[in-house]
Amino acid sequence: MVSLTGPRYGMALAAVGYTIYILAFNLEESWAIYAVTVIGGVAGGLLWTAEGNYLVLNSDSTNISRNVGIFWAFLQSSSLFGNIFTFFKFEGKRRIDADTRHQVIWVLGGVAAVSVFAFLFLRESKKPKDELDEARGPLVELKKTWMVFITKEIIILNITFCFTGMQHAFTYGVYSPSVGFTTAFGNQAKQLVALSGICIAVGEVFGGMCQVFLNRIFTRCKLGRSAVIIFGFTLQLLAFILIFLNLPDSASYGESYEKSIIQPSSVVAMSCSFLLGFGDSCLNTQNFSIIAVLFPLNSTQSCALYKFIKSFFVGLGFFVSSHIGLHTQLMVLAPAGAISALAFMYVDKNVTKAKWTNEDWDSAEEETVGTIRSK
Repeated sequence: MVSLTGPRYGMALAAVGYTIYILAFNLEESWAIYAVTVIGGVAGGLLWTAEGNYLVLNSDSTNISRNVGIFWAFLQSSSLFGNIFTFFKFEGKRRIDADTRHQVIWVLGGVAAVSVFAFLFLRESKKPKDELDEARGPLVELKKTWMVFITKEIIILNITFCFTGMQHAFTYGVYSPSVGFTTAFGNQAKQLVALSGICIAVGEVFGGMCQVFLNRIFTRCKLGRSAVIIFGFTLQLLAFILIFLNLPDSASYGESYEKSIIQPSSVVAMSCSFLLGFGDSCLNTQNFSIIAVLFPLNSTQSCALYKFIKSFFVGLGFFVSSHIGLHTQLMVLAPAGAISALAFMYVDKNVTKAKWTNEDWDSAEEETVGTIRSK
């Protein structure tokens, strides 16, 4: 689709799909919700592929991490403002009346509709010289996608992409409801669900902005992507341990009266939400960054593959979460995260090594040419 529409029109078309998805909730019919959920899924695949392509085309290896960080902070601020808006609209209501529901849906749908025009007014991105004379079309793009998929780098990075999907499903689909199902929190349990969403969004935004401000320091110290990945995983590992102690195992199934290892604390629960959000931002931004450096001429294909693998494991994570306990999920996520970090570091080390080797070669070549000219 992106090969036919280009990134700008691809994003605008996806925004139309999202607008339809949101406004369809006004019908309050199950058939309509299931139908537009499919539309929303297709729109999501199109949007992320087009956005990744647009980011890469307007960046280079020196500023891609900064640009993705800015993009991620803007993206996650939508969860922050959306949750705050909904939190205040639903405040004090034991039952959400029709007027309140429709008002929230129309406001969020209106924002989505405005984004259609915002995408159309983006500047046209320049195509890489290597792509100007290439034949384009769905079949050609599919073949190129397969060629990218079987590269050694993508095969190894798929490990990281898989974990990104698994932890995303846990962060956004399992953790917050588990907090709400923990009856030990008392009357504030349900309110903590919305507050958890806000804390996750704050962590996402804060993580994105930190990477923007620290990008120059990382570049100067040659720390780069691996340092961010290790830091993000460390924060998530800390969150996994605290969640294991703070929430009961049966909280992922529904209302849980089971005792946890420690007395459940709302402060600890919200801190874990922040840590999960911060860690998620580190993973997603660096995944985009490394595929942009690896495949600058095939950004559409690499971003599509990343979205495909991640989304598949998000779906798998949602399915599995209703069949295994919360503690079991955490015991799977912790070692999976460690393996994914090692896989990322392996690929990043080779990329960084090649980058610095090329820079040293260019520097030596310039020095040699200068010496010859002076003689």
